[in-house]
Amino acid sequence: MERWETGDPAPTRVAVSEAAFRLVYQPIVHLDTGRLAGVEALCRFDDGCPPERRFEEAERLGLAAELDLAIIERALASEDRLPGGYLALNLSPSTLHDPSLSDLLLSGRVPPSRIVVEVTERVEVADYEEAEHVLGALRQAGIRLAVDDAGAGYANFRHILSLRPDIIKMDQSITRHIDSDPARRALATALVIFAGEVRASVIAEGVETAAELVALQAAGIHRAQGFALGRPAPLPIPPVDYRPLSLDAVAERAAEDAELLWTHLDATVAVTAHGLLSSANAIEGALGLLRRRRPSITDEEYRALVGTAERQARHMGGVLRDLMRGLPAESLALLDGLAEG
Repeated sequence: MERWETGDPAPTRVAVSEAAFRLVYQPIVHLDTGRLAGVEALCRFDDGCPPERRFEEAERLGLAAELDLAIIERALASEDRLPGGYLALNLSPSTLHDPSLSDLLLSGRVPPSRIVVEVTERVEVADYEEAEHVLGALRQAGIRLAVDDAGAGYANFRHILSLRPDIIKMDQSITRHIDSDPARRALATALVIFAGEVRASVIAEGVETAAELVALQAAGIHRAQGFALGRPAPLPIPPVDYRPLSLDAVAERAAEDAELLWTHLDATVAVTAHGLLSSANAIEGALGLLRRRRPSITDEEYRALVGTAERQARHMGGVLRDLMRGLPAESLALLDGLAEG
């Protein structure tokens, strides 16, 4: 029996005090180009304890900050072997209270513009005001913020609403089987639209199959990580073995996988129509506010309204373009009927 299976907290204390862990790095890939966006540093413990279990135990013992800081220090010390793109580092919300965090992240080992800190949606933030203060200072220095595990167990997205991250990482529970589940595709598309409104980008976690990659692109997600793109590995990580698909190829692949992707055609069309109507309503609302512009609307708010209208217009154009290229003929006829009605 492994020591960590006994429930004894001693192995966790030893793992933290002796830094008994190693780091592996998983690539995050631009699906449109195949280019490496960055890597996420992941911890593996010497005694084989599952990372999630060890981090939960460290949190319970009040050792989460000490463990996080040790991991971050080791990752930053490997700056000469890091590939291009950014370095993503995971933080427990409790680590935000540690005064050493800012000094470590801003030590100059890795430029702040190449660092992304990830805060999981799974763990509660006790004091959002303090978290926003700490993260605000880091972001002012150029570090970006990601909220991890978004949608895990249909979470309430409180981190996203309170912290307004630069990156939203869609949990693997949504990514898995997204190619065959209309509900997951609808949720992913809604997350993309929401992210656009809060000026964030979406990264899909846990992608394992080529079909999931196609479905993610069709949903408007253009960055992802998972075994289909590259397994976690020590530095230097091997080259990413991924050949990006063109939009035409995505549409062709969707047609080939029609039995899976279009089994629930009515639901797919309804979701698409709802998305288009939502975008149209957002544009109409923004234009209405602009038409009734009053002195109380600041220049920043004015630019935000214009940006909202522009993003939604681009979204509508993309959806319509994908429909023309990807939907089977009978679906287009149905959409024509809906438009005429």
